[in-house]
Amino acid sequence: MLIGLRDFFVRNLKKGTFLWKVLEFFQGLFYVKNYLFYYKWKFITKGSSIREVNIEFNSFCNLRCSFCSLDHEKPKVKMTPELLDKFFDNLVNDGRFKKVEVIHLHNGGETLLNPQIKELLAVIKKYKDVVLNKGLKFPTVYLLTNGTPLTEKKTIEIITSGAVDIMEFSMDGGSPQRFEEMRIKAKWELFYKNIKYFCNENKLAGNPIKTNIISVIDAKYPLNTNWMDKEFVEVLSMVDKYELRHPHTWAGEVDIEGDSSNSKNKPHKIGCGLLMNQLVFLPDGNITVCCVDLNGKGIVGNIKDNNLFDIYYSPKRIKWLELMFKGRKEEIELCKNCDTF
Repeated sequence: MLIGLRDFFVRNLKKGTFLWKVLEFFQGLFYVKNYLFYYKWKFITKGSSIREVNIEFNSFCNLRCSFCSLDHEKPKVKMTPELLDKFFDNLVNDGRFKKVEVIHLHNGGETLLNPQIKELLAVIKKYKDVVLNKGLKFPTVYLLTNGTPLTEKKTIEIITSGAVDIMEFSMDGGSPQRFEEMRIKAKWELFYKNIKYFCNENKLAGNPIKTNIISVIDAKYPLNTNWMDKEFVEVLSMVDKYELRHPHTWAGEVDIEGDSSNSKNKPHKIGCGLLMNQLVFLPDGNITVCCVDLNGKGIVGNIKDNNLFDIYYSPKRIKWLELMFKGRKEEIELCKNCDTF
C-alpha cells in the first residue's frame, strides 16, 4: 500500500509544485520516524523497515540502452535456484520481514536471460504457497523484462508458474524508430511479436497476470501519447496499464538532457526512502541497499555468509542511514550525487 502510494505520487506530481513539496516533507517525516523507531531508539525490534525487495536473476543484459548505467564489463553471474531458496527461507521464515509489500524480479541485468527461469519461479511459488496457506499475504511479485528474450516457451512458463502477479515490459521512445535508437540492439518487430504473444496467451489463460509497460521517453516530449507513433500506441493498448517517464540519472552516473525524472531542482529533504525501505538481492548472493545501484557499489553483506536480518542491520547500512538522518549525504559515495528519490 505504502509503496504503491509513493510510486503514484512520485510519477504523477510535477516536480517543484506545492503538492510535490508537501510529499517531500512527509517523506522526510517518515524517514525520521523510521530511523528513530527502528534504529536509534530501537522501539521496534520485532520488525524491519523493509517494504520492497529487488531480486536480480541475471547480472548482464543483451541490450545497451543509451540511458542506462549498467557496467557491461562486470562479471556475468546467474542466480541459482538453490541460492534463491536460501534467500526466501530467510525472508519468509523471519517474521521481522512480514511487512514487505513488493518483490521486483529485476535490477540491472535482463531477467529472462537466466536459463533456469522456470526453476527460479518454482522457488517463489513454493514460498508463496507456504505464506498463503498460513492465511497471510504474500508480497506482490513483479517481473520486468525488455521483452526481446521472451520466447513462446518462456511465456508459457511464466503464465503457468503461479509466481508472477504483474508482468512489466520496458518499451521506450514513442515510435519504433526511436525505440531501436534508445534500446540499442533491440529490434522492434521482435519486441512487438513477443509482447503480442504474451498478452494473447495470458488472455486465453484467463488473465492470471496483470500487464504493465514502463516507457521512458525523451525529456523534450510530454508524458502523454498524443504525439506518439500509432503502432507504439497500439502496443500500449495491449496491456492493462502503462507508465510514461522521462529518463533519470541513475544516482548521477548518467547525463540526461533536459529535466529528468529525478530533477535536481526538487527541495532538500531528510533521508532516502530507497535506503530505508529497500534491499536488492544480487545473483552472487550479495545484497545492496538500492535499486538505483546497478553496479553493486552499496553492498552490505552476502546471504551465503549471514542471515538476511543481520545484513539488514549491518554496521555499514546503519551508518549510511545515520548520515542521511543528519543531512550528510555527501559523505556516502553511493549516494552523494543521487537525487532519485
